Amino acid sequence: MDLTHGIKSQQHKLMLTNIGKTSKNICLQIWQKNTCNSKGDFNDNKASPVNLRNTDDNCKEFHQLRPNRRTDHAPLLGRVATVEIKSHSLRISYPRVGKEDLTVPSADIPQGWGKFLHVAYCEFKVPASHTMQGKKFVAEMNCYIIQKAGRGLGVFTILFEIGSFNKLLDQAICAFQTVWQTGKNACSRGGRRDLEEEVDVVDNDDGDNDFRARKFENTNTSMFRDLQENSKCGGGWNPFEFMYQTKSWHFYGYKGTLMEPPCSQIVEHRVFDTPAEMSIGQLEDMKKILFTHQDPRTCQYTSVHNKFESVARPLQPSQRSRIHRCTCRDFISDEQRRKEGRKSCRAGTEKQWMPNPTDLVPARGEQWDL
Repeated sequence: MDLTHGIKSQQHKLMLTNIGKTSKNICLQIWQKNTCNSKGDFNDNKASPVNLRNTDDNCKEFHQLRPNRRTDHAPLLGRVATVEIKSHSLRISYPRVGKEDLTVPSADIPQGWGKFLHVAYCEFKVPASHTMQGKKFVAEMNCYIIQKAGRGLGVFTILFEIGSFNKLLDQAICAFQTVWQTGKNACSRGGRRDLEEEVDVVDNDDGDNDFRARKFENTNTSMFRDLQENSKCGGGWNPFEFMYQTKSWHFYGYKGTLMEPPCSQIVEHRVFDTPAEMSIGQLEDMKKILFTHQDPRTCQYTSVHNKFESVARPLQPSQRSRIHRCTCRDFISDEQRRKEGRKSCRAGTEKQWMPNPTDLVPARGEQWDL
């Protein structure tokens, strides 16, 4: 028996084990920071999120995003959706279903896929990950739609700015608050220590997310609004309604990545060019729910937000990104097509058709083919 070979084999196995442990630790560190090693893994110019601006004067689509109007939208706290508070987002997940199912939201994404595809999950982040022509937004919702033929993910994104109270958003906040309260109750009863009782607010921030969560709770003294006064968690919830709130059918599109590990390059992003609105109170509620959620099993705070109160992945380099801008010159809404008997608008008439008739052509020096 070759003992040398046996020893080498054991050393090899040990080396692989150590490599596996090291890789796991590295992945965990990256996950906790909610970043990906873009420069080490792939081309920076294909990473997400980015600052949206028109760099490719060639819209790839020929019709609006088309929600399936036959869907029987279920309540968020019912049997269909799963409401979760993740480390980096507030998420609403849907089960994988057959193509004819009408209980899960679906839509025809203008990507040439030519059929209704179901939503896998929608998630809210504060503040928004994307910017638009340098402008920042207080939050964004990303809904991921799976292409079952292995052709990637379609993601439609709604940006939010401060404005009027949003009843549809409040339904989601109410559901997330229910999950938040479950963790709070579990960590406040049965002799289990409530972490926020040991708040010791100082001006030192050493990167400890538990410290930041406790500090946020301590300084944000106002309690949750009584959501039941304005809306109920129950009732059907349709994520595509946010699109109608923007009153826009047009968007920026680009090939990008997932915005959390593993940051795979499989995403077709479609970001609507006009934001929806939310109230200041709703924004504060979303921050509290996300930043101060406690895992009911460990009572540890789960958020990866930084000292700037953000869970967004940093903007990625995009100097050479192909970001196309679809306008009414490419298509108008399906309803407008039926009424007007035309498929698009004429150049120079954009203000009559679009709530945000800006950035219509690539700015000087921004063109992709320079």
